[in-house]
Amino acid sequence: MLKEVPSYDRPREKAIKYGVKSLSMVELMAIVLRTGSKDENVIELAKKIIYSCDEFRLLNDLSLNELTKIKGIGPTKAITILAAIEMGIRIIASKNEIVFYHNPKEIFDYYYPKVKLLTKEHLYALFLNTKGVLIKEQLITQGTISSSLFDGKDILKWALKLSASAIILVHNHPSGDPTPSMADLKATTGFVNQAKIMEIMVLDHIIIGNDFYSMKANTKIFKVF
Repeated sequence: MLKEVPSYDRPREKAIKYGVKSLSMVELMAIVLRTGSKDENVIELAKKIIYSCDEFRLLNDLSLNELTKIKGIGPTKAITILAAIEMGIRIIASKNEIVFYHNPKEIFDYYYPKVKLLTKEHLYALFLNTKGVLIKEQLITQGTISSSLFDGKDILKWALKLSASAIILVHNHPSGDPTPSMADLKATTGFVNQAKIMEIMVLDHIIIGNDFYSMKANTKIFKVF
């Protein structure tokens, strides 16, 4: 129980005194859990959950069933953990809205919080009007842990449906290394040529890892425009 934790080490008291940002991952988890189990106080239980993952981001992938397999975690605590994680992800996503496209760094700042927890590649298309204002953001495909499924025809169908004048492609590399693969470069080259035939401009293909890679800035693919 929380009362068994020494007063100087209680996360709620520490948060009140120093602010929530001062808390460690274990302390944040302890607050979410609220109480421990009959065998462990809340700090010990929180440590068990955090340390059961190789990386904290893997908590995002844990299912209700997997969480309840941890001794001391029942359905109520498991649902509370999953709800807290989901709320954080949604808040981050809603705080960032791209209205105008100016540069690749702007795209990275928007997408990094959104994709950093993902363990598979996701390919997004941003459809813009003639003034560079976002019409729609669309998730095109979800791939495997190391590759996305590039569907150029589907992207162009969306562009025509939305009367978009320009497209920005974005996908993540779960490894954290944004360097494009040969498959990334080949698929992008083919798509840029397809779009040119339909008189739709592809502004860039940006890969998000721990940093970002702009194909427009680093390759000759976009010279066709």
